Amino acid sequence: MGAISKDGLNIANKSREIVRKKIKEVLGDKINQFNEKELGIIERVVHATADPEYAKLLVFKNNPIESGIKAIKNKTPIVTDVNMIKVGIRYDNVHCYIDHSNVYDVAKKEGITRAMASMRFAKDLINGGIVVIGNSPTALFEVIRLIKEENIKPKLVIGVPVGFVQASESKENLRKLDIPNITTIGPKGGTPVAVSIINGIIAYAKDERA
Repeated sequence: MGAISKDGLNIANKSREIVRKKIKEVLGDKINQFNEKELGIIERVVHATADPEYAKLLVFKNNPIESGIKAIKNKTPIVTDVNMIKVGIRYDNVHCYIDHSNVYDVAKKEGITRAMASMRFAKDLINGGIVVIGNSPTALFEVIRLIKEENIKPKLVIGVPVGFVQASESKENLRKLDIPNITTIGPKGGTPVAVSIINGIIAYAKDERA
């Protein structure tokens, strides 16, 4: 892969300056409520989505970035709800079972979504692992159920499903749990948000800028 041109660097730096300015405009004095690493993740998400509103929608609970960094350094598995997120994560140990034959069978037998069934199938990896959900509220609800009813304990849950049906509620329920988690308020979220967050944490774990 060739070196980045001077023009390319200038564009990247200019974009970063614009993003930081937009974040300051959106947050105002509330920017002081976030630490340096949290602001780095916010910057990544705003850059990926071109939507400064995410600066006031992202919620960090129970030291999630620190927990995520430690988990990544320990080569902890990551479980995702969809393959699009899996392929976007810059990490070797990533799993998505949405298309697994056993998941199809369980979903059909129990009358649940494949996203829910995939979380059940992956519960041994989720226990002590990292979960990244950007599309399916039902997957996030199932992770919450596993935590509450089956004593599954992930190191970090990034729950940012997008949509107008149950997405907001699933994230509200996650924020009530005493586990490290990163969410968005309301219906916004999706693959670019989820990937930006986890890749930022992976970058921190490698001592790179988020």
